Amino acid sequence: MTSRLRPIRTANVPIAYPRRRLPSRQLLTYPVLIFFLLLQSCALFNGITYYDYTTYKNLTENKAEVLALYETFINEKVDSAAVREVRLKLSKMYEYEKGKGETNQETFKQIQILRDIFDRHVNARLQNGKWTTENMQNLSENIADAFDLAISTEALKNKSK
Repeated sequence: MTSRLRPIRTANVPIAYPRRRLPSRQLLTYPVLIFFLLLQSCALFNGITYYDYTTYKNLTENKAEVLALYETFINEKVDSAAVREVRLKLSKMYEYEKGKGETNQETFKQIQILRDIFDRHVNARLQNGKWTTENMQNLSENIADAFDLAISTEALKNKSK
């Protein structure tokens, strides 16, 4: 049953149409619909990354080990067992971060860069001989800065999980 709205004429007042009231069921439908759409959009946004204590611990411990290893590069002989051990730890850290998925890309890429820097420095040491103290300090500072960047990135992540 449809009703026709008829204009109401009053003196010196423009034509007004009576308001139709929505049934209470329809009034509730719109806010609920908006609420569910909002929830769905939040669920689709999965770009939030959370702080991971294991990542932070791995970064800080490996930084200390790499810097200690770099101090030995001023010696004539390279401790190949220590180099292998650090490479293994960096590889484990790399695989751990890689396994976290797409939401952890920034930390994963930083660790990939750390591994590349470390490999480049070790290969340069093996090919060119022992480092001078100045060279060791410069390269130690370079890799320490790279570690610090990755550590600060992890420290700034959302800690309320």
